Amino acid sequence: METGAGQLGAAAKAWRVAVVLGLTVLFCAGSLVGQDDWWPFSPWRMFSTSQASTGSVISTGIEVQTAGDPGRWVPAPLTPENTGLNRAEIEGRIPQIAADPERLGTLARSHARLRPEAPAWTALRVVRRQIVVVDRRPTGEVRTQVLAEWGAR
Repeated sequence: METGAGQLGAAAKAWRVAVVLGLTVLFCAGSLVGQDDWWPFSPWRMFSTSQASTGSVISTGIEVQTAGDPGRWVPAPLTPENTGLNRAEIEGRIPQIAADPERLGTLARSHARLRPEAPAWTALRVVRRQIVVVDRRPTGEVRTQVLAEWGAR
């Protein structure tokens, strides 16, 4: 029997079913026992949970000092265009950075290479801000914690 246009043969149907079943098994396994590094078959917790209506929202960033203004800490964008890394890459390495703050010098050197027209960073620190929220509304209270600090020598 010939198959007409738009109809799939048995073999074509079989491999499509096998692919769908295989992906279903991977997504189910990832959701049940997987970790975030199983992406794209990971649990995707960021989409399955929510913040408490009262508590705090945590934001990690960097602050820098420049030779032109050595006494003032200024927030700096934590982007690939500015430092060569994005926020998630820094957040994932906070334990190593806290243990060895000299690693922050790499960000300053990357910034100098990527943005030669910008003032050089003479000091850099990683800060964690906790924005206090009550009933899903920011209260205006922000708690700041310095996680690591580096200074050029």
